[in-house]
Amino acid sequence: MREALGRDPALCVVGEAPGLDELVPVVDLCRPDVVVLVDPPSASYADPDEMVRVDADLVVVVPDADVALGWIGCTRAEIKALVHSDDPEEELITAVRRTADGTGYVSPGLSGPLLGYVRASLPRRLTVVPTHAPLTSRESEVLELVRRGMANKEIARRLGLSEKTVKFHVSNVLAKAHMASRAQLIASARTM
Repeated sequence: MREALGRDPALCVVGEAPGLDELVPVVDLCRPDVVVLVDPPSASYADPDEMVRVDADLVVVVPDADVALGWIGCTRAEIKALVHSDDPEEELITAVRRTADGTGYVSPGLSGPLLGYVRASLPRRLTVVPTHAPLTSRESEVLELVRRGMANKEIARRLGLSEKTVKFHVSNVLAKAHMASRAQLIASARTM
């Protein structure tokens, strides 16, 4: 990462730290405009909420969208950019530059999943799915999240259930609604 950033003549790496306890003094001493943090944090880094101790704007490099969502939930830290670890080096450089100029950045490798998260978080008008048997309250919750475009894994995480349990509830909803797919459930919400 140091090499990638060093190739851009407009950027200068002023310090490095293996963990949060070492990072805070380095930031205090060097006063960087931007700190690049590589996730997942090892045992040497605390959870994202601890990053509020770092007095600089943060660019966080993450291995997947699930980890990025965890960082988004850390609203008190100055996270200004998220970059997927598989994105080309140019994305990191763009993220650092945009963070430094105050605009922020989300790399293309994360933008789709993060938009899905935002879309799933927005309130939607509830509609009824015609069924031949009433839905349980849990089935209704699962149905609403399916309609928001969430995958079983996301629904499981949101509701604190296993993926297997979510699949069970989705199957029950499909059977009760006499529908063959999630797409039909979503489409039925748009036509009602």
